[in-house]
Amino acid sequence: MRLLFLLVITLLFGACSSLNVHNDYDPSYDFSKVKSFAIVHKQKEGEDGLTVQRIKKALRRALAAKGFVEVQPEKADLLFLFHLNVMNKTQIYTDYQMVGYGRYGGMVIATPRSYNYDEGKLIIDAYDPKLNQTVYRVVLTDEIDKGKRPKEREKAIEEAIRKGLEDFPPKESGS
Repeated sequence: MRLLFLLVITLLFGACSSLNVHNDYDPSYDFSKVKSFAIVHKQKEGEDGLTVQRIKKALRRALAAKGFVEVQPEKADLLFLFHLNVMNKTQIYTDYQMVGYGRYGGMVIATPRSYNYDEGKLIIDAYDPKLNQTVYRVVLTDEIDKGKRPKEREKAIEEAIRKGLEDFPPKESGS
C-alpha cells in the first residue's frame, strides 16, 4: 500500500509542471533602444554541454522572435549570460490516518513521508556592456524530469525560456 501511494505521488508530481518564473529589471533603463544581442556563456567544469547548447538555441529563437538581431558580443546592445544550478531537494509532508476499534474510539497516527527530487535553476541576465551592469534578470526553477527524451528536453527548455522572456522587454521602461 505504501509503495502504491508513493508511486501515485511520484506520478502526480512528475506530470505537473512546477515551473516558477521570477523576473526583475531596472525600470529606468530604456529597453526601446535595444536592437541587438549576443549570448555569452563560459561553460563550467561538469556542466552538461547538451543542455547548454539547448539553452543557447532556445534563447536565440526567443529573442529573434521578438525582433532582436544576434551580433558579435563587442557590437551587441545587450549580452545575455546564463547560469545553471541543480540541487537535490526533499519535500516532507505528513499523512494522517485514523486507527481504532469501532465503538471504543481510536486515535490518529501521523506518518511523515518524503519526496526527493532534483530542482534545476536557470538564471538569465541581460547585461548592458556600455553601462557595465545587469538591466534584466529572469530566474526559472523547475523540477527536473530525468525520464524525458532529448526532443522532450529540448521542447521543455524552449517552453521555459519562452515563458521566462515573455515580458521582455518590459513595457514600462525608460527614463
